[in-house]
Amino acid sequence: MYNHFVRCPACRTLAIETDAACRQCGFSLEVADRTFGIAPALQRPISDTTGVMGSFARRRVESVIAQVERRFPQLTIAAVLIDVPQQAPLVPYAFWIFNRGRLSSAVEKGGENRLVMLLIDTNSDRAIAMVGYGLEPFIQEVHLQSCLQAAQQPLRGRQAGPAIESFVRELDRQLGDLCMLVPKQFGLVHDVQWLDAGAPGEEAVGLAENLY
Repeated sequence: MYNHFVRCPACRTLAIETDAACRQCGFSLEVADRTFGIAPALQRPISDTTGVMGSFARRRVESVIAQVERRFPQLTIAAVLIDVPQQAPLVPYAFWIFNRGRLSSAVEKGGENRLVMLLIDTNSDRAIAMVGYGLEPFIQEVHLQSCLQAAQQPLRGRQAGPAIESFVRELDRQLGDLCMLVPKQFGLVHDVQWLDAGAPGEEAVGLAENLY
């Protein structure tokens, strides 16, 4: 039997995906439910629960996200702006939001979950990014760190819109690089076979569906 190992959001110890709770610290979604309460019902691509984004900034961000999702139709992107409780550790809280915020449909579970979530704490300049299990073999922590680094300067200025834009544009760049590397690593196809036709006058690069 194949076990998918992940890291516990609370203690960062290696854990098995199918375990009901972390064997080291006991963390689970049920524990998070009791700690954090009722999760908000969120929407993609943007859930601005605190109303910090203006309509113009929102439209700009939605346009950038839509462009990237057209280039990489196997994934979805969600930006969540929320007041994280001061006593809440950011990683477990974001993990809870990722799983309880209804950002993915009921059928998007396990390897079928290809969501990229950026969560911004509007109480501070903190941000965190998470991906679904279906993207974990390809989008590593180092890639997400590069995306967060790109968003760092506008985050410090409490500019949520530009921060999300910077994150998504860097994600786009990282995904483009991955599309050139992955087929070579797996010995599957030549680079040219990974190019797909996008919008008129625009070249799009897609992650191969059969890799998921």
